[in-house]
Amino acid sequence: MYNRAKASKRPEAMEEFKKFKKATAKEQKRARWKYINSFVTKAFEDKNTRPFWKFVKSQRQDSFGVPPLKQDGQLHTDSKKKADILLHEFQSAFTHEDKSSIPTLDGPSSPTIHDLNISVDGVRKLMQDLDQNKASGPDKIPCRVLKELAPELSPVVTAVFRQSLDCGILPKDWSDAIISPVYKKGDVHLASNYRPISLTCVLSKVMEHIICKHILSHLEAHNILTTFQHGFRKSHSCETQLLLTVNDLTCSFDKKIQTDVAVLDFSRAFDTVPHERLLRKLEHYGIQGSIKSWVQAFLYNRQMWVVLDGESSAKSEVVSGVPQGTVLGPLLFLIFINDLPDVVSSGTTTRLFADDCLVYRNIMSETDQLSFQSDLSTLNAWAVKWGMRFNPKKCSIMRIHRSTTPSSCRYSLCGESLDEVQHAKYLGITISDNLEWSSHVNAITNKASCTLNFLRRNLKYCPKQSKQVAYFALVRSSLEYGSAIWDPRFQKDKDNLEKINRRAARFVTGDYRRTSSVSAMMKKLDWPVLEQRRENQRLIMMFKVVNNLVAVPSSPLIPADSRTRANHIHKFKSISAQSAPYQNSFFPRTIPKWNTLDKVTAECNTVAGFKARLP
Repeated sequence: MYNRAKASKRPEAMEEFKKFKKATAKEQKRARWKYINSFVTKAFEDKNTRPFWKFVKSQRQDSFGVPPLKQDGQLHTDSKKKADILLHEFQSAFTHEDKSSIPTLDGPSSPTIHDLNISVDGVRKLMQDLDQNKASGPDKIPCRVLKELAPELSPVVTAVFRQSLDCGILPKDWSDAIISPVYKKGDVHLASNYRPISLTCVLSKVMEHIICKHILSHLEAHNILTTFQHGFRKSHSCETQLLLTVNDLTCSFDKKIQTDVAVLDFSRAFDTVPHERLLRKLEHYGIQGSIKSWVQAFLYNRQMWVVLDGESSAKSEVVSGVPQGTVLGPLLFLIFINDLPDVVSSGTTTRLFADDCLVYRNIMSETDQLSFQSDLSTLNAWAVKWGMRFNPKKCSIMRIHRSTTPSSCRYSLCGESLDEVQHAKYLGITISDNLEWSSHVNAITNKASCTLNFLRRNLKYCPKQSKQVAYFALVRSSLEYGSAIWDPRFQKDKDNLEKINRRAARFVTGDYRRTSSVSAMMKKLDWPVLEQRRENQRLIMMFKVVNNLVAVPSSPLIPADSRTRANHIHKFKSISAQSAPYQNSFFPRTIPKWNTLDKVTAECNTVAGFKARLP
């Protein structure tokens, strides 16, 4: 049509072409959305949301592959070259330890771990619970084969596991790892901003699960793991760590006591763990015999290679670290870092979530500042002693106080002065030096707004159900992460959060008319306001604390009220506060509402039952 219109030189022919072109584009758009809606609707009908999330991920276009990488000032686009650059970067993080002088831990050793009995029934259950959609490792044995043939294969696999444990030897394939680089943050063109995630054999992970559970049972039975570590442990989470940390900070703030906080960052923590020093700590904590021998074989003689866009780098020996992406790796790291909180002086608190480290101390005199600096030096000495490294450029100091003339001191780590900041991010929460949450609210609402705009562009004509699922998973979840801890008191912060929720209601219903009532839309969707949901989250966390379901001790944090049990047996005394941040922190704010709950709700036997009775 275009060629004919151009050749004829008639304006009406060109106009007809443009009209037909516009109609064709419109029909193409309609056909595209019809296609998308067809497989999205079918996915929800079949209760399989994978096609839907695959479509959402494809539209984001930010999770595919590794962009060109810099080396010697040049950008390299070849996949093989990029794989080699990444391998070289991951190798540079390894620790070459001095095996001639391995330090020991102070204090008596823990009791010896019991022998492990691997049963056929246990192995079969683990194999049947495998996710058949997970990728196979270097041995190329698919999860689906192991899962569907579990009854037939489990006796043979159990025999292999038992022999591996008795001999302290792993099959060669189990010591190999395909490295998948995962972007962290910063410049996407720098290899240092990627972390190596190991893809190992599925059977190796099953064996690791058995070993891991056995070691963890030993550690928990003898209370070996420090109470300050909340990572990768049952009843522990980011939320429990944040609750205890913020409670400490707000208590001191309420008493007009300055708290100096150091946010510390380990350099490639998981990759730098020296193997001999780790094994020495395992032995000290009672992990000996065949279990120690198996873990030693698991750590030694490992090989890795980076695979990128189908291209592989050369193979390289792994000389240090615990493999990220394995089942046993996180637990081994917890054991290695377990004694770190013990090296600081009395009065200084260390909070750990895996390698995320926060250290703080109340400052009431110059002596406290000197002690805090001494503790930072001691922590650095611990890192040097055990073969790890702090990255002082990513460490910072924050002073939390109510004074107009706070005590000031320049702290240093590794010989470098630490930057002083007003806001610090810890476990995904932005903590400010005035203990208000406006900065955190602004950060999460800005991110949520961008995500919601993305959903509006790419799911505009999708069914209401799929829009709602996407909003709950990608937007509302980010607005409510840790909300029991940071629930804001300022109305402006509450309004900023609610604006996202109200915009989402228009998006899900597809109603953008100015005359439409958003409140009516939310009522029809059965969405409560976010403030109510945050209150419920606080009550649910309180229920878990009261019933010892999380690692937050109810005593002495909250005083029991023995004067009256009018409503229920779990009443507590209200906590008085002199400052707004403490008054609006978790315990002082939640206890009054908790005390008003009816007997049936407060004395529920399960979390699910408690949640069901909340508004």
